[in-house]
Amino acid sequence: MTFDENASPEPVSPDEPPAEIKHGSGLMGSRRRLLTSAAVALTAIAGVAGAHAASAVVSGPALEKPRPTTSSFDAALWHRQDLLSDLSYWIEAQPGIKTSGYVNSIDDPVAGSMILVWNGPPDRMQRRIMDEARRRHIPITVRQSKYSMADLERAANQLSSIQSGTGVFQNFKVSGVGGSIDVVTVIGEYIHPPAEGIPAADTALTQALAALTGVAVKIEHGEIVPA
Repeated sequence: MTFDENASPEPVSPDEPPAEIKHGSGLMGSRRRLLTSAAVALTAIAGVAGAHAASAVVSGPALEKPRPTTSSFDAALWHRQDLLSDLSYWIEAQPGIKTSGYVNSIDDPVAGSMILVWNGPPDRMQRRIMDEARRRHIPITVRQSKYSMADLERAANQLSSIQSGTGVFQNFKVSGVGGSIDVVTVIGEYIHPPAEGIPAADTALTQALAALTGVAVKIEHGEIVPA
């Protein structure tokens, strides 16, 4: 993948191979590296009642970058990943990055390329990032995001502040809340089996959460155990 500075940003093809999702300091408070394009960084929620909201979803502990086993070790692959990680760190250290259109970046260590997730029109910051990627010989493309980093962060924090068993979560025990690309994910389980069935209850809950936060929300069932 290459970048043409005169071309309009295009969304990434759904047929692209799985890429690494990284959530930067502005969105999730630490680098969470997971080798899947569908990964969502989540913060466990714990409290006296078992479901108090975390003070902010942006303050979770950093996770170690996965390392290969001996049988799967590929020096070239992990060298490319290190190059991409270095560029990601450089991007997030730029002055003004949090107030720019930057949302996050998706690393593809197989191809040695990066997708820059961006909200809004190209600006000087985006051009600076593109120039730096070119200088490092890293192919980079732009994927347009519906929501800004601030939108996702605000929505995730808003949902994290609601206690399980109250308000919109009156029949839902929240285990974790996290922001990803174009969606905030809520993980948890129903306190009592919904009479209308789980699929219908999920639909109604996601609609209510989206109306409350102004961003798309999805429900995943399970529990996050605090480390």
